[in-house]
Amino acid sequence: MTSISAPTPYATVAAGLQSSSARVDRDATAIASSQGDINPTDVVSLSSDALTFKALTKVAQTVDQNSQRLLDMFA
Repeated sequence: MTSISAPTPYATVAAGLQSSSARVDRDATAIASSQGDINPTDVVSLSSDALTFKALTKVAQTVDQNSQRLLDMFA
């Protein structure tokens, strides 16, 4: 029998943070190496990645709070 398991919320958040961090690094490098001719797409992408990173940290906080509430219910 094959077992299928869903990823934990923390694993999902961690994967998203790693992906977002890699995109921030890529976009920041592109902007830094542009030598004055900055591609607006890189700037928008960098801003979007920052918002994604911030949203994922809020998701992690919410998961933590919900886990604490669940533990409190069974304590």
